[in-house]
Amino acid sequence: MTLNDFTESFPELRDKLILNVDDNEMNQLVMSKIMQNAGIKIVAAGNGAEAIEKLNAGLKPDAILMDLEMPVMNGIQTSEFIRNRMDPHIPIVVNSGSVSAYEKWKLKRLGIQEFLEKPYSMKDIFSKLSKSIMLLPA
Repeated sequence: MTLNDFTESFPELRDKLILNVDDNEMNQLVMSKIMQNAGIKIVAAGNGAEAIEKLNAGLKPDAILMDLEMPVMNGIQTSEFIRNRMDPHIPIVVNSGSVSAYEKWKLKRLGIQEFLEKPYSMKDIFSKLSKSIMLLPA
């Protein structure tokens, strides 16, 4: 499948805004290129504290891609802060090299059901984001 096939298969993602929280600049760059080429807007944050700053400054993403292992504030701490103190409904998709059973349990308690474990495909990215966004309360 080509990128055009994915954008046609997931039209609900077109023009959505995604906050990509990842401390790895190469991962940010790759994700940014994939999203932009699919017509999806993306804003990067290098760690959880930076993501919270952007949200506090008024950024209103349609979903968040959240890495787990980051300096300053990791993905679980950040997700917990966002859920309990900011927006309990914003879709968060965990994006990590591996997610332990304990981490999944903790994240599921926060209402996070979608996990992207590396290596993942473009189809995985789009389907997890789509599913998360489509589950938003009306």
